[in-house]
Amino acid sequence: MACMSLVEGTETGKRTVPEQLIGCWKRHNIVFKNGTVDRTTRVLWLQTASGVADIRISADRPDMRHRTGLASCTRDELLALAEQDCFAATTLFDPAGTPYPTAIWPISLDLFRFQPVVSFPEPGWLEWKDNGSVMMEYAPSGAYEEDWRLLEMKPPFAIHLMKVANDAIECLYVVGNHAVRARSRRRAITQQLPLVDIARRLGNDLAPIREMLDCEFSYAERDAASKDYVIELSTLPWLEGQKLNCNWVLNIAGGQVFARDPDGHAWKIESLWRSESAKLRENRSGSSPSLATTHTA
Repeated sequence: MACMSLVEGTETGKRTVPEQLIGCWKRHNIVFKNGTVDRTTRVLWLQTASGVADIRISADRPDMRHRTGLASCTRDELLALAEQDCFAATTLFDPAGTPYPTAIWPISLDLFRFQPVVSFPEPGWLEWKDNGSVMMEYAPSGAYEEDWRLLEMKPPFAIHLMKVANDAIECLYVVGNHAVRARSRRRAITQQLPLVDIARRLGNDLAPIREMLDCEFSYAERDAASKDYVIELSTLPWLEGQKLNCNWVLNIAGGQVFARDPDGHAWKIESLWRSESAKLRENRSGSSPSLATTHTA
């Protein structure tokens, strides 16, 4: 399969997907081969120039926003958290795929996953509709069809940053008004079983269950009034409603390779992409503006 080549991004890093795939996609529904339809699971796909964060959380997950952390959760609540499915990875793209262009997520390029096993280990055929605001994803095996909706048309920028600290990988993905913070667990799970099955086998020994669940995927949307990114959905539910402190990335300019957050931590800029309109403004000004200049919404 001749995938889209790794080309130098216009600002920083590599780009492995077409511009029309970059953005924050929310799943409208999924139709399985047997005709079952799921319209309730909360699913978000945040795609940067290469890196991708995917979050899948059941709508019937118990309300745990009143909890203060994993240590305050009951066993049943921990088992409910073990049902979540998220990953941080790389999307490759084959524009010549048939019958549709094809997105590929090689397991070898995964950064980390919430679940030890992959639910749907196959590529996705992609078809865009309605001026690019709707994207259909078809499993080549026929196992499912997913209907995705773009939450922000023509986002002005997309950036993916990464740092490693305390034996964990942490990623920050920001695409226009949408962001995801993803952090791996500190110790990999070696058992190739669904996480909830591993947790059940541990019975009432809650310490190792909490350790396995200490893996964060938090989705945030920028508030129109305060301009803060506010967490709306997280694998750690007590974080919902809190600020995701990522406004500092808006001070990053094209060409940077590293950046420091307000606490002094160094992040590597894996990729930084700007829209054609943002680059046009740059050409007119004769300078390389920060993302804050780009992001006027």
